[in-house]
Amino acid sequence: MMIYKKAPLPFRGQKTGWFEEFKTMLETFPDCTTIIDVFGGSGLLAHQARRLRPDARVVWNDFDNYRERLLRIPETNELKRDIFALLSGIRHEKKIPPETITSIKQILRNHVKKFGYLDCITVSTWILFSGNYFKTWEEFEKEEKGFWLRLISSAPYPIPDTYLNGLIVVREDWRVFFTDPVYDTDRTLFLLDPPYFFTDGYSYEGAMTYQDQSDLLTLMGSRNYCYFTNSNSALVFHIKEFEGARQVVKKRGGVSYAQKRLDEFMIYRHIKMNQKEKELEAACTRYARERGWLSIKLENTGHTGIPDRLYLKDGKAIFVEFKTPGSGRLSVFQSHWLERLNCERFTARTIWTMEEFKELIK
Repeated sequence: MMIYKKAPLPFRGQKTGWFEEFKTMLETFPDCTTIIDVFGGSGLLAHQARRLRPDARVVWNDFDNYRERLLRIPETNELKRDIFALLSGIRHEKKIPPETITSIKQILRNHVKKFGYLDCITVSTWILFSGNYFKTWEEFEKEEKGFWLRLISSAPYPIPDTYLNGLIVVREDWRVFFTDPVYDTDRTLFLLDPPYFFTDGYSYEGAMTYQDQSDLLTLMGSRNYCYFTNSNSALVFHIKEFEGARQVVKKRGGVSYAQKRLDEFMIYRHIKMNQKEKELEAACTRYARERGWLSIKLENTGHTGIPDRLYLKDGKAIFVEFKTPGSGRLSVFQSHWLERLNCERFTARTIWTMEEFKELIK
């Protein structure tokens, strides 16, 4: 069955570049029987989760009413055809002439009168300057600063017949999913891609307040989660410190300050996997101490990804990163630290089993 790597209609904040990492992350939650896309967005994460994990039930919280936009694609394609006919002689990213704007407004007016609906976000991506959105037809009607051509192709949007197949689609306040006892804590994975607290509200139905963000952090504390954010969010520094959390980072550099993009983060935690890691770390540490090794837990060092423990004895220093047998994976920062420590001629290893640890410190 086809897996979409991009949502059928425009939506700000799609995780289009995360497919491979998302797939790898899902493989680390083999015991989760329910996956909830809590903030929904375009439904892309829920769609991919359903295709990649057909064994699990996947709930998509259509937080932004994206499903209605999908159902209205035939109407939107009709509108796209009519507007594109007016813009065919105008260059991309150029200002639309006043007389053409008048005609566009009339087409929009007729469309709303005929269908009683307008996909404002999609239309905004055609004729508003990059990153700008209108939420109502009246805002298009009142606009006096002019429109800019953003529409590149006249091709109609394909009808996504299978995009929502197999999903349980609801539309609830996001807190409901954390409090509903029907979702078993150990066997539910929460996909979390919330709007940032400073979001203008035009591309999302609901913006997040500081209190919302704080509540979300609290609710995440005892659950399996996969959280998406970027370096512009202060929450990333709190989440990275959650015990047992793993993170994948995408660096978004640029040749100049103006071109620099925010680093993006995918941070996830599996409760059962972390418990296994804790058990392995505790057993290995007991074994080492019984043989005269000094053990130091490396936490709150300010260095993300530094190994879990340092073992010292007879002038030897061994750094160890513990991972769940068979499923634990190193984050980008963890790999960086292990490589750096080994380059400095320290011993730094990843340990999955007690046998490996015994061999390491013998």
